[in-house]
Amino acid sequence: MNDPDGTCCDWECTKSSFMIQNCLVGLSGIAMIIVGVWTLYYEEQYHLLLGSTRYLIIVGLMIGIGGVVILVCVCGCYGTMKEHRYLLLTFMIMLSLIFIIQLSVGIVAFVHRYQIKDEIYKSTKNTMNLYGSDKGVTVAFDKLHQSFKCCGDLSYASWNSTAWKQSEVSGNNTVPDSCCKTPSLKCGKRDHPSNIYREGCIWELTILFKEHLLILGSVMIGISFLQLIGILMTICALRYVDDYY
Repeated sequence: MNDPDGTCCDWECTKSSFMIQNCLVGLSGIAMIIVGVWTLYYEEQYHLLLGSTRYLIIVGLMIGIGGVVILVCVCGCYGTMKEHRYLLLTFMIMLSLIFIIQLSVGIVAFVHRYQIKDEIYKSTKNTMNLYGSDKGVTVAFDKLHQSFKCCGDLSYASWNSTAWKQSEVSGNNTVPDSCCKTPSLKCGKRDHPSNIYREGCIWELTILFKEHLLILGSVMIGISFLQLIGILMTICALRYVDDYY
C-alpha cells in the first residue's frame, strides 16, 4: 500500500500503534464498567437515602458507556485488520460521540458534588419517617449508623420528630437500636453519650457520595482524553487505507 504523501510513519507502524491504542481504549471501557459496578455494590442500600435518581443515572451511564466503548473498539480493531475505510470511519464517528457524551457526564458528576449535600439533607428528612415501615430504608439506616458511628441526620435528636418515633414500632425507644455503640434489643431507650452515637450521619453520607462522584468524574474525564487520542490516530490511519468499495 502506498503512503499517501510520504509523511508521518508508514502504514504498518500506524496500524500497530492504532491497534495498541484501540486496545487501551477497550480496556478503559472495561475499567469504567468495573468502577461503576463497584460503586453500586459498595454503597448498596445508601441509594435509597438519596432524594433523586441523578446519582444512579450518572453511574448507569458510566456502565453503559463502558459497554458501548468495548463494542466500538471491536469494530475499530476489525476495521484496522481488514483495512476497511468505512468501518474505521464508523469507529471514529462513534468514538467522537462517546467522547462528547462521556466528557459531559464527567462534568455533570463534578457539578453534582456541590449539590449532593442539600439533596441528602432533604431526602433523609423524608426517609427517616419510613424507618421501621420500609425494610429497605430500615436496613440502609441501620447500616449507616453502625458503619459511620452516627445517628439520625443532623444529630440523634432528629429521630424525635419522625413518624417512627410516634409509632408503636419505636417501642418507646429514643433512637433506633442501631444507634447504640453496642446494639442490643431496646438499647435505644437511653440516649446517654456512653450508650449511643450522638453525631448526625449527613456529613459522613455527604463525604461518601462526594468521594464517589469525584472518582466517577475523574475516571470519565480522564478516559475521554484517551478516546480523543484514539480519534486523532483514526484520522491518521484513514490516510493510509484504500477504499475497497
